[in-house]
Amino acid sequence: MTHKIPAAVITLLTLAGTAFGQAQPRAFFRDRAKLSDAEIQKIEQGQVVTKVLNSSDKYGMLVFGAVYVNAPYQKFATSFRDINKLKENKVYLDVQEFSHGGAPPKTAEFERLNLDKKDIDELQNCKPGDCDLQIFDDVGVFQKKVDWKSPNRYVQANQLLREQVVGGLTQYMSGGLKSLGSYRDRQKPFNLYQATKEMVDSSYYLPQDKAPGIYKHVTEYPSGKLSGAEDFFYWEKINFGQEPTARLNHVSIFPNGFGPVKLAISNKQLYASRYMRVALQLFYCVPDEEKPGKPGFFLVEMNDSRLPDFGGLKLAVVRKVATGKGVEATRDTLAMFASRLNGK
Repeated sequence: MTHKIPAAVITLLTLAGTAFGQAQPRAFFRDRAKLSDAEIQKIEQGQVVTKVLNSSDKYGMLVFGAVYVNAPYQKFATSFRDINKLKENKVYLDVQEFSHGGAPPKTAEFERLNLDKKDIDELQNCKPGDCDLQIFDDVGVFQKKVDWKSPNRYVQANQLLREQVVGGLTQYMSGGLKSLGSYRDRQKPFNLYQATKEMVDSSYYLPQDKAPGIYKHVTEYPSGKLSGAEDFFYWEKINFGQEPTARLNHVSIFPNGFGPVKLAISNKQLYASRYMRVALQLFYCVPDEEKPGKPGFFLVEMNDSRLPDFGGLKLAVVRKVATGKGVEATRDTLAMFASRLNGK
């Protein structure tokens, strides 16, 4: 019996074989990001260009961005490593690195990580299977652990959240995404490992055949850790969407890159209180091989994510808000790094 391969799958396989496989990135900009010659020229001139690309998933959101940076590409890793400077971007309300050197996370590292009172009030009234806030526990179980009549209910709820965060991250350090289990805020449990792997597998920005070591590191850490990669972790509270969002991130720096990509950095979401079920931000530093005398590089960002399984109008509203914020964040992030690095 023969099976007909869907056209979408053929397209993805083709993309996976050619993404960043060109001698220079202009073909990628033109053929994959569907940029016009005018937009490519803007990138070459040091202007940030962003675009929302088609996602392989109903709940997916894929944002592309690129800019030419007039500096050695090696300096990008050093700049990205300085997490505190992220506050230069207006989307960041607070940020802090934790688990330095891979040490077990400590509760003290999350003292400033709080849900707003409005979020906690919403969490109190959430119904299991129908909640906008994401937690690693059954909503009903979480609610029973808080004395909602107490004047310090907000303190209790945030302390409980931090305990869950520390417990989950401790598990992640040894067991990876598989150990984090599932969000249980919606009718159907959402497994983080499965969803993240499916998102990467259905994409073309991290092809297994071109970058097997990086692919395995991103999906199977720590068992798949790539030799030479540097990892660090941070939490952030960002102005993303209609409500502030708390997120935990795992950053990996790959100094050897792959193919024409001389340096790659992944930023994998481990937890978010709202909007994004899973997310992966990838940065690529690609020298301009058409003009080898130029000292700089093209900084390319691919930002992939999955929205909650809302239906109808609610999904449309959340997608509109999240897409707008996603494009804005990509543009501001690339502009920030370009401004910080240009001429250095």
